[in-house]
Amino acid sequence: MTLYFIFLFLVPFQEHPILGAQLFHVGIFPITPIKLVGIPLVAAALLLPRPRDAVARPGPEILLLFAGFALFQVLGTTLSSLSFPVLDASTLFSFAILMVATNLLICTQHRLEMTIRVIVLVETFASTWMYKQYYIYHWPRPLGPSADPNYEALSLVVTVALAIWMARYETRNLWKRVGWICTPILAFAVFISQSRGGLLALTVMAVLAWVNSQRKMQLLAGFVAATAFMFAIAPGQMLERIQQIQIAGQAETGAEVSTRARVELAKAGIGMMEAHPFFGVGLGEFKSVEFHYNPVLTDLEPEPKIAHDTYVQLGAEGGIPTLALYLAILLLTLATCRRVQKATGMPDDVAALALSFQIGLIGIMVAEFFLTAQYIKEVWVLISLAPNLYAISLHTAALSKKAASAHPEPVKPMVLRPRLRTG
Repeated sequence: MTLYFIFLFLVPFQEHPILGAQLFHVGIFPITPIKLVGIPLVAAALLLPRPRDAVARPGPEILLLFAGFALFQVLGTTLSSLSFPVLDASTLFSFAILMVATNLLICTQHRLEMTIRVIVLVETFASTWMYKQYYIYHWPRPLGPSADPNYEALSLVVTVALAIWMARYETRNLWKRVGWICTPILAFAVFISQSRGGLLALTVMAVLAWVNSQRKMQLLAGFVAATAFMFAIAPGQMLERIQQIQIAGQAETGAEVSTRARVELAKAGIGMMEAHPFFGVGLGEFKSVEFHYNPVLTDLEPEPKIAHDTYVQLGAEGGIPTLALYLAILLLTLATCRRVQKATGMPDDVAALALSFQIGLIGIMVAEFFLTAQYIKEVWVLISLAPNLYAISLHTAALSKKAASAHPEPVKPMVLRPRLRTG
């Protein structure tokens, strides 16, 4: 498991000049530290014996969907007589390592809990880049280790839900305290990123948590107080960026131009899907053809941009089948977590972890309408873990049921009360 945890540590640092550096090439593929760890990780997962208390391996459905998602767009781009998409293929290969290693290794409840703890600790550590860049280096808008504030915000948002779960459901007080400490650090880092997509995802998650809570008034009061406090101490640019959302008319400020451009980029992407519905225009080709499909963009952006919409970007570059496979992966992940949450006899902590997965993933799915985020690695970590969570939860529920049947609750003896005589 040590290699697996090192792999998770490297996940947020793929754009870091050292931890994400290209060390050498094997053919056309760049080899980075995460691949140097990942390849022996998969080999070890295949060869080493499983622990005695390991549960049955989860079904391969999500793995098969991912294989189709990755291969279809890579082969489609190649068959369309375009250059081989080296960077995209390399990223997808890293995700494949993650998914296979997770499928094989996370086979006990202890390993699942340790994985959640490592994710929260690693992302909290990575969030310190945001604080350092804003408060020490005085960058107007910090980038974080992802080198992009929007991607960094979504990575943090996913982890907030897991940190809250730790704070509430960890059995050891040490890890509970870790959860309580990490939650505000991660949440406020989203405000420092000044990402409107990240703030939207955080808001959606808060609403979902409120809907599923049994203490709605207390939770609402806590959310209002926390939000007011964070806005009070957050960078002033955050409120300005929210106020400058504009989808029509003459854009004046940079944020207004950015918002208006995203609408026109979506129109360009839809035009690409209509013209190339099966294979799309090719991976990495959106920016090269966007002005052709929507000339209005030339008045808004001097340089071509990505779609700023995950679903439009996938459909435009990989074709409608690629988009359908991506949506199928997300929906199957949500359905898997829902089955865990609603299963009969499921322990509260396991059901709550499944709900945390759902809330984090739905928040990201909403934000993906405004950000191109199909390669957010932390999202793929959740997707990878969902089948294992389901397999472990079934085993845990069966053990709980067996223990309950072996030690049934004692039957209270009947107490006969004397009748009172009257008259």
